Amino acid sequence: MHKKSENTLGNSENTLGDSQNTQHKAENTLGNSENTLGDSQNTQHKAENTLGNSENIQVLENTHRNSENTHGSSENVRELRTQRTQRNIRRLSYELGMSLLGYVTGPPPHLECRRLIHLITGAVHECQRTCVAGDNRTCVYEFHLEEYHTLSRACYDCPSTLSDCAREECVAGDGVARSLLTINRQLPGPDIQVCAGDRIVVDYYNMMLSDTDTLHWHGQHMWNYQYYDGVPFLTQCPILPGAFRYNFLAATPGTHLWHSHMGLHRGSGVFGALVVREAEDPHLGLYDTDLPEHVLVLSDWIHNAISSEFSAHNHYTTSAIPANILVNGKGRNWGAVDASGVIALPLEVVRVSPGFRHRLRLIQGGVFNCPMIFSIDGHTFTIIAVDGHPIIPYTANSLVLYSGERFDVVVEANQEPDNYWIRLNGLIACGTTEAVQGVILRYEGAPEEEPSSTLAYDPNYPPGIVVNPLNSAGGTEEMVSMVDLTSLESSLLADQVDKQFYLALDVNEVNNSIMFNPDLYPFNGVSSEWQTMTPQLNDITFKVPASPPLSQPEAPQPTVCLYGQVDPPCEGDFCSCTYVVEVELGETVEFVLIDEGELVTSNHPFHLHGHNFHVVAMDKLGSSTSKEEVAALDAAGGITRKLQDAVKKDTANIPDGGYTIVRFTADNPGWWVMHCHLVYHSELGMVGVLHVGQPSDVPPVPQGFPTCGNYLPDL
Repeated sequence: MHKKSENTLGNSENTLGDSQNTQHKAENTLGNSENTLGDSQNTQHKAENTLGNSENIQVLENTHRNSENTHGSSENVRELRTQRTQRNIRRLSYELGMSLLGYVTGPPPHLECRRLIHLITGAVHECQRTCVAGDNRTCVYEFHLEEYHTLSRACYDCPSTLSDCAREECVAGDGVARSLLTINRQLPGPDIQVCAGDRIVVDYYNMMLSDTDTLHWHGQHMWNYQYYDGVPFLTQCPILPGAFRYNFLAATPGTHLWHSHMGLHRGSGVFGALVVREAEDPHLGLYDTDLPEHVLVLSDWIHNAISSEFSAHNHYTTSAIPANILVNGKGRNWGAVDASGVIALPLEVVRVSPGFRHRLRLIQGGVFNCPMIFSIDGHTFTIIAVDGHPIIPYTANSLVLYSGERFDVVVEANQEPDNYWIRLNGLIACGTTEAVQGVILRYEGAPEEEPSSTLAYDPNYPPGIVVNPLNSAGGTEEMVSMVDLTSLESSLLADQVDKQFYLALDVNEVNNSIMFNPDLYPFNGVSSEWQTMTPQLNDITFKVPASPPLSQPEAPQPTVCLYGQVDPPCEGDFCSCTYVVEVELGETVEFVLIDEGELVTSNHPFHLHGHNFHVVAMDKLGSSTSKEEVAALDAAGGITRKLQDAVKKDTANIPDGGYTIVRFTADNPGWWVMHCHLVYHSELGMVGVLHVGQPSDVPPVPQGFPTCGNYLPDL
C-alpha cells in the first residue's frame, strides 16, 4: 500500500487516463478549466464543489476551515498552494480516480474498490475532509502490524545522507538503530482524521511471528460499541496472527489517539493520532486554520527494545530512562555528533501564515514518566480544548502534558516572519537524561533554516503562566491547574454522589510472587539495587482474567475481587486479583484518586475508559500522603470541590503526595479499565476495572466474536 509518486496517476504507463490527462502535466493543474473535475458526469461532487474555479481551490486548500474563515485573497491562496501542493495533488488524484472509475456521487459501494483507489492514487484518505452536517461516511483503514527496525534498508544512507531519511518506509527516529513495532511501517502509525458521526472501520492484520495485540481508541467512549474498546481479556481476546475488524462510530469529537493496549507495544511504536472534527465547532471563530499537518504527536523514546529494558528493570539492576523526545516520529539526537557537530536529523516543521490564527492539536503519547513542558519562543497560545472537550479559552506561556493527555491550542502568527522554536523539555525520568526536542514554527516567507536561538535543555517554566504544572495544586495567577480552567459547556453537579471510592496509587515494597520467587530471593533478602518495587492500586496488583467478562459473560471469573472486600486474595504481603469497582447504570460516581508518594517521587496520569469525568479538586499535601489521611481530611470538610462548570477529561494527573478528585455519571454500561497511563505501571498491575450495569444493558455480543480461555481438562 506504499506507492511512490511515480506510481500514481501521473505515471504514463500506469495512469487511469492518457498522458494528456495526468496530474503532472502543466495543462492539468488545478487552475486549468479544460481538465477540472467539475463535470457532473465525471465527478462525485456537484458542480458547485468543482476544483475549476478560484473559490473552490480556496475551499480545497483550506480543507479544515469554515468558509467565513478562509483566506479571502488570491495572493493568500497562492501562498497556501505553494505550501501544500503535494497534499492537493494527492487529493486531486483521488478525485480523478473516483471520476474515472465511474463513481459520480456518494461513497463507492464496495470497500475493496475504495481501497484500490487509494492504492492507485496514494491520495489523502477520503474521510480527511471539511466536515458538513449530514455528510457521514464509512472510513476504512488497513493496519498492518509487524516487527521492524529504525534505519532499515529502506533508509539507504540515512542519517549520513539526510534526504534518505525521508524515503518511504524509512523510520529514522532520532538516528539511533533499534528494533520496534510499526503499523504500515510508519512512526507514529497512520493518523485517522474523520468527522463526528463517521463510522471507523480498521482491519487490523497482525503480521508478527509470535505475539498478539489489541488496539484502544483513547478518548472514544464506545457507546454501543463496547466490544471494540480494545482491552485484552476484558473486552476482547488478544488478536492472534491474522486479522480482526474494529467497527465503531466516531461519537466523541476532539483530539484523541489510538494505541496498542497489549503489553509494551505502545512503547514499541504502536500508536497514532485520532482526530474527530465537528461540522459546527463551538470554537470555530477563534482560529483561521485547522490543518491535518498541525497535529503533533509527542512521544518519549529509548534507544533499545522496550522488552529488553522492561526485563532489565525487573530482573536486573538497570531501569529504562527515556533518551529523547520525538514529535511525529522525528527528533534530533543531541548526543549524536560527527566532525561537524550534532547530526542534523530532520525536525518537524509547523508552517504558519502571518496574521492568521492556527489551531494546533497536541497529543502526549509517551509511555514513561516523562511530563513535557510545551512552549513557543516569542508567542503565547490559547488553550481551547482538553482531552477533546471545549473550555473557556485560556491564554498561557507554557503547558505541561502528561501521558495520554491532549490539548488544543491556538497560536496567532503575530510576530516578525521568521523561524521560532517550539520547545519540549522533559521532566522526572526525562529530566534525568535532560531530554529536549524542538519543532520549527516557520512563517511563510521565512528562510528554510533553523531558528537562530539555542535549543538546550531547561526544566524551568518560561516566564508567565504555566497550565497543568507538575505536582502543583495551581490556584495562583501563574500556576493554573485543571481545576482552575472552566468548561465551555455549563454544568452544575450535585453536592452528593451515589457512590464514592478512594483509590490510592503507589509503588510498594512487597514480595511480588508474579514477578519474583520470594522463597529464593525475598524483597528484604537482597541489596537495595535489586529491590524492585511493585505498582499497585489500593495495595492490590491487577490480575488479568482468563476470559473477557464483557464478551464472554457466562465464563467463570474466579480471580475477581471487589472494592471494599474485607479479605482480598493475598500471599503474605502481596495481594493480587481482578480488582473491580461496581456501580449501577446511571449512578453518579466520585473517585478520590491519591498518589501516596511514599517511596518514590513520581506521578500517575490516571485514564478511565468508557467515560469522561469532571475534575473537581486537586491538591498536593506534602512529599507523601495516604488514603487514610486524605479520607480524614475529606470527612473533616477540608477539601473543597468545584461543582460548577468543571472541565471534562478522560486522563488526569495526580500530584505526588496529593490527590485529584473526579466525578461522572456511569451512563455507559460495560467493563471499563482504569489505570495509570505509564506503561510499566499499568503492565505491572496499577489497574482496576469499573463495571457498570448488568449484562442485559450492553448490546449483544457480535456474531462470531472470538473467544478465549484456559484449557485445563481433568486428567
